[in-house]
Amino acid sequence: MSTTNRSKQEKNKTRSLSQKEKENASHEAAKKSLTKGQNIDLTKDNPNADQIQIGLGWDLSGQPIDLDTQVFLLNEEDKLLSPNHLIYYHQQQSLDGAVRHLGDHQFGGGYRDNEMIIMQLSRVSPDIHKIVVTATIHDAHERQHHFGQVTNAYVRLTDQISQQEICTFQLTEDYSFCTSILCAELTRDEDEWKITATGQGTTLDLNDLCHIYGFTS
Repeated sequence: MSTTNRSKQEKNKTRSLSQKEKENASHEAAKKSLTKGQNIDLTKDNPNADQIQIGLGWDLSGQPIDLDTQVFLLNEEDKLLSPNHLIYYHQQQSLDGAVRHLGDHQFGGGYRDNEMIIMQLSRVSPDIHKIVVTATIHDAHERQHHFGQVTNAYVRLTDQISQQEICTFQLTEDYSFCTSILCAELTRDEDEWKITATGQGTTLDLNDLCHIYGFTS
């Protein structure tokens, strides 16, 4: 190979790496790390995002603890329209097919999201104005488990098609003795969606949350 050809290949390789670095830098700039109470205009800032994935991950600092995630689909009065508007491990898909829970993960840990929820925003029924994502501990009161025994918990929102992370929210607050967390909420204004990092810890269990949102069994 001539010196000239080698030089051209090296320049092309350098140019290719430079372009990749720019793309990665652009993606990192677009990704947002939210703090408690902060929000972003999900659809305005990401106009191509329709199918999204909300992942929750955590590590355990000691004994096994079974965390569960739930999605409450609420009307204008912040109430469930029916029991079918609660999406969780026993009821994994909404009536309109827009929201799916991908199943229970009992142990946590690892390098990937431990529980995942998939949403297609354009399919969400028009009578749903708010989507609340919560995490609870199974049999927390009976087993004396709480979120203070959980470490490195986070919520991450990803564009499911491009697999690019849109935002992440580290649940770093002291949640000792909390048995549930209101993690995040998506609110709708006509065709636009906003996501807020809620991060509110409570001593409630899933039944208590259902009562708050208007469902009594």
